[in-house]
Amino acid sequence: MSNNQNALRIPETLRKVKNIVGVFSAKGGVGKSAISLNLAIALREKGLKVGLIDADIYGPSQPSMLGLLPGDLKVKDEKIISPIEKKGVKFISMGLISSERMPVIWRGPMVSGAVMQLLSQTDWGELDFLIIDTPPGTGDVQLTLLQKIAVTATLVVTTPQKVSISDCRKGIEMIKKLEVPILGLVENMSWFEPNDTNKKYHIFGKNGGTELAKDYDLDLFGQIPLVESNEDTLLYDIPKLSILFNELAEKTIKGIAKLNKTRVEKIPQIQTRE
Repeated sequence: MSNNQNALRIPETLRKVKNIVGVFSAKGGVGKSAISLNLAIALREKGLKVGLIDADIYGPSQPSMLGLLPGDLKVKDEKIISPIEKKGVKFISMGLISSERMPVIWRGPMVSGAVMQLLSQTDWGELDFLIIDTPPGTGDVQLTLLQKIAVTATLVVTTPQKVSISDCRKGIEMIKKLEVPILGLVENMSWFEPNDTNKKYHIFGKNGGTELAKDYDLDLFGQIPLVESNEDTLLYDIPKLSILFNELAEKTIKGIAKLNKTRVEKIPQIQTRE
């Protein structure tokens, strides 16, 4: 953890959260929200206490993935929000507050403030992991999250095509500049795999994530293919994808454990004389 993170003030509602993992991508449309949601479910399936915040203010898509509506949200009092529990995961999203027919037209500082409110005014309770699905880009919201919240580590999501890889580099550079650890890279939409065959169709290019991971000396945590499914089906409920998300969850757990162990080992040991 950087010196900047050590100095951060931890909101009361986050003090029982052991690890905060930010899922980042500098480009929209790469399926970052789907990765965040299904990673959270996979972590929960391993018996962990998990929370998920859909911080993509401009395009909150996770409520629709979970079949939730704005009226489902409950407020405990004037300041504290009770998260909805779905699939065993504590969940909050701006999409549960604003109507999907009302586009959010806010400037950067207002968006950042809304994200911080969602984080700090939600009654998360005790969690092993809080997953933050961040908005795409490298602007005010992303900087605010990395500078004001003690993010334990990050995951970066990309797709194989060149434009996504190019934008993803900007996101990686931003995270590295702020000295926040990157656990690994996830390549989404790596290929299309029809249900009736084992053939792979690389419709968005091939091995872009592999090459990006090598360039930045990052671990490639997984390659998630596109598959045929009903639009209301969660990716984790598709057997071939649940295996991949379980692997992603295992790598995330191991990566966080290794990171936390390294941090403890770096704490100066004070020797006293008896």
